[in-house]
Amino acid sequence: MIRNGKYFVAPQKNLDNFKVLFARLAAQGAGRPADSRGMPDGPWTPETLAEAISSIDANREGVDLRTVQVWFQDNDNGINIDNIRWLARIFGCNDPEATSLWQAELRAARERLASERRTKRKHLGTASQQNPDHPNEPSTLPTVQDVRPDPSSRTNSEGDAIVRNGGISLASRTEAMFAGPNSLNLPIAIWGSLGVLWFLAISLGVHSVTYSPLIGINKQVGFIWNPAWNVGEAIFLPIFLIIVSGLLNSWKRSDRTGLLNIGDVHAVDPWASKIDSFWLSYWAIFFICFIVIFLLQWVGVYLFPLLENDPDVAMIDWLLIALVRPDVLSTNAAIFVSFLGFLYSGMIYWFLFTGLLLLYTLAGDLAEICGFRQEGDAEVFRARALASGTKIMQGIFRCTILGILVALCIKLNAAYLISNSESITGWLKHDAALAFGLRDDTWGWITGSPSPFFTSFLLLFLLCFVFGACLMLVKPALDRTVQNPREKRYLQLLWFRMTLTIVILAAGYMLVGQFFGFSIVFVFSVAISLAGLLWRPKPLDNNTHGT
Repeated sequence: MIRNGKYFVAPQKNLDNFKVLFARLAAQGAGRPADSRGMPDGPWTPETLAEAISSIDANREGVDLRTVQVWFQDNDNGINIDNIRWLARIFGCNDPEATSLWQAELRAARERLASERRTKRKHLGTASQQNPDHPNEPSTLPTVQDVRPDPSSRTNSEGDAIVRNGGISLASRTEAMFAGPNSLNLPIAIWGSLGVLWFLAISLGVHSVTYSPLIGINKQVGFIWNPAWNVGEAIFLPIFLIIVSGLLNSWKRSDRTGLLNIGDVHAVDPWASKIDSFWLSYWAIFFICFIVIFLLQWVGVYLFPLLENDPDVAMIDWLLIALVRPDVLSTNAAIFVSFLGFLYSGMIYWFLFTGLLLLYTLAGDLAEICGFRQEGDAEVFRARALASGTKIMQGIFRCTILGILVALCIKLNAAYLISNSESITGWLKHDAALAFGLRDDTWGWITGSPSPFFTSFLLLFLLCFVFGACLMLVKPALDRTVQNPREKRYLQLLWFRMTLTIVILAAGYMLVGQFFGFSIVFVFSVAISLAGLLWRPKPLDNNTHGT
């Protein structure tokens, strides 16, 4: 039966307790979107049910994932009255009459569970008094959907999760930013913040501004000429975030559930537990991005030189122009805008680094599922693992390319700012002309050699490290899973092409500004990057999955 486009199961008014009733409805997919044949699109999982309840308009506070996970457990914990209201909305398919019926049914089932719990405690207490030397043990074991105890949380008498730290979980909140229904949320935050900086730059007149570092040179350092802000962070990074969000949503909603159901894997932790296990990493990333990259760099690179009015800095950009062109930009305005700019940079790197951590978590989760799989020759599991594994690695590969392009834009801009060229496009043209022998006047550096590239190099290192770590997780997992020699050759060629591309791009980054003619390598690296982003490996046909 379909109501409001969803699969509806009418209340049966039997004597099941809440646990039995809920398990049956979750397995049937009651309240899930229905297809053209009237069938639900799959059973409920803790993640999908928590998301559905939190998306109800009237439910402003949402529901904690760990609360929903407790409902799936085979234990004596129940559900509180408030959450019965939202669960009835789900099972009633947002139909007022059906919701009212399900609310009464769920309340009755809750009371039956509470009665059974009181009876069981009474019997256990009597047995303990009769034989105090033998403590009671749980009578049931966790099922496949159970969640292992989380040391950071506990449950109340109704089974709802209570987080000891006051309900704040940076790991789960950060993951929720990427796993939401709208993959454009983070890119919109980037474009909106960048729009503010554009407005300020134009209002202050530093969107296009020059200064004279040497006699006869008018160097362009305006905001619109900065490729790091307007290309790397405005184009490449949003695409990176969209890919991460797509991979994460696909893995949580279909790929992971499909592998677990096919493989009948009992030892794999739930996805939420994996996210929470990295809680220290999420806090470390938050600290690095907003304390080190934002606050310390802003204070050392911008605040102190601006306060001291010291023009002897390594690089003059559109904000430090106040040191050499006070007629264009005042010191107070430069301090204010630079604060906002570095706060924006902290947010950018926070999105990027947490995206990399989520990609690593995806790869590790796949490897663990394949590792616990006992029947390695099962045809359906092998085919699905191969498809999921290659999709994850292709997404990680593209994200690595986009991240390297961001790092390349940052280094290219930093190298240009300390060169003696008047514009970044003119610098690249000049260097290319030197490579082809069309000019003999070489370019040079204003202040020695290009050394202030720490941030972009750190980004490059993390990107290559995460790519290599993910490959080392996915490759052995799929090598153990696949059996067909053709599949193995396909994977070997896939890993080789990905690794070779990343090595070429990393080499292209390292060579920027290192010799005359580097622009040729730069253009080649960009071409390889675009080819890698557009590359779609030819999938294996169905016959390759046979033995």
